[in-house]
Amino acid sequence: MTHPTDAASSTRSISRDAVRMLGGTAAGVVMLVPTLIAVATAPRPPAQAVVRSIAARLTWVDGIPRRTPPRAPRLRGLLALSALLQLVVLCILALIVAGVVVGVQMLVAAATGGPVALFSARPGRVTWATVGLFVIPGLVLLFLALSGLGGIAWLERRVWQSFQRPGAGELSQEVVRLHTTLDEVVAAVDVERRRIERDIHDGVQQRVVALSILLARVERAEPAEARRLLSGARGETQQILDDLRDVAWRTYPEMLQRDGLTAALEALRDRVAMPVDLAVDGTVVPDRAAETAAYFVASEAVTNAIKHAQASVISIRVRSADDELTVTIEDDGIGGADPAGTGLSGIASRVAARDGRLLVRSPAGGPTVIEAVIPCG
Repeated sequence: MTHPTDAASSTRSISRDAVRMLGGTAAGVVMLVPTLIAVATAPRPPAQAVVRSIAARLTWVDGIPRRTPPRAPRLRGLLALSALLQLVVLCILALIVAGVVVGVQMLVAAATGGPVALFSARPGRVTWATVGLFVIPGLVLLFLALSGLGGIAWLERRVWQSFQRPGAGELSQEVVRLHTTLDEVVAAVDVERRRIERDIHDGVQQRVVALSILLARVERAEPAEARRLLSGARGETQQILDDLRDVAWRTYPEMLQRDGLTAALEALRDRVAMPVDLAVDGTVVPDRAAETAAYFVASEAVTNAIKHAQASVISIRVRSADDELTVTIEDDGIGGADPAGTGLSGIASRVAARDGRLLVRSPAGGPTVIEAVIPCG
């Protein structure tokens, strides 16, 4: 048995949803002129702004977030259909306003015995009986008009879904891109694995061997010499621990997972001997996968600058806006960086794996600017 309170609450919810749907659809008329302008400018920035406005209005109507707009080639079609639907809404609203004006004039004329200018009706010609004859047709027309607004609200959502959904050609291109990205990621992982293996073999392993030799000498040495050798062994042990921490840090810094991107980049800055200028603008989006990609982009770009750029200073800029995380690394080195080289191609693969964008500017003589835009969420 349904409780009366629950039934009343359900009725209020339905009424509220209906008002939001009709009001949101009618509000689209305000964007008619900007939408027509955007049809002519698509896919340039004015069109993007209008599409974001349409997405925000549809989200307000039904509460479904629409964070990913249609691809650029589809924007003009979406905007053209949106403009057409808004024109239809404008016509429906004009008919509703005209009906209300006629109804009000007829009520006033019936109550006062005055004329109705729209009908050229003389005073006294419109009576309550006349008003009664128009009530049922007027209500039917109002119902049809509101139903039309509801239908357009449904059509607007369907149009958005249709244009947001990729076509067969786009899906084929995306499959090819993903296969290419997968191959690049596998190659980058192999390179990284070999680097870690080399670091362990050439660094940690050699120090462990040296430590074992020291300890063997301790066993055969006199007490005074043994104490000196043990002191050296302790120093060698500390160096081994430092090398292990360094390898672990380059593999994946624990601070990144624990404290976030800003703290990890600050630690990276402090570990680099070269001056690094770090600036984080705004609140970094709490997306660990995006933060991880951003950190390794910065780390690998700094490593490349130290090895090859002959730079004297490096700057790192991080900013977040519109569900995107942007990392910009710039150095004042000699420039001429090759985007197809091992270092930059690894960075590009890491960014592509997150469906991001990488921009490299490195003219001869410098400076070199690497910018990665990584989607969040």
